[in-house]
Amino acid sequence: MKISNVQEEYLKTIYLFEKNDKKVRVTDIAKELNKTKPTVNYAMNSLKEAGLINYEVYGNISLTKSGKMLAIKILEAYDIVYLFLNEILKLDKKEAEIEAEKMKQSLSDETLNKLAVYVHKTLGLYSLDCGYNIKNYRCIKCLRRTKIKEGEK
Repeated sequence: MKISNVQEEYLKTIYLFEKNDKKVRVTDIAKELNKTKPTVNYAMNSLKEAGLINYEVYGNISLTKSGKMLAIKILEAYDIVYLFLNEILKLDKKEAEIEAEKMKQSLSDETLNKLAVYVHKTLGLYSLDCGYNIKNYRCIKCLRRTKIKEGEK
């Protein structure tokens, strides 16, 4: 599913609030993203229509299963590109953040998967022999648990 950069920001914000066990309301998102409540309300309706959030006007907002999966994928894509730019290409932190935000959305899942394998192998972070795929949440969890043993390639 292709969504805009703005919609990505809303999904990431909701995900991070939920991850910190916070109830999510339009007011919270508006404050966090420095947006007006009507702007956030419009965006929430758009995300609800796309099946990415559960939302009733004046109620709490929560991610659907597909919304959560997409938010995790967005964060994972950013992390992969950021690590490549900052750790491998040695761009300074701020430039890598800006470039990663621009690049992540234009890369296909296949390219992101290959970049992830390259980055993790080059930096010696994790083994991705688990069949890593950016679309598969279980593999991402597996990725984080599977540290490369010293001397393994």
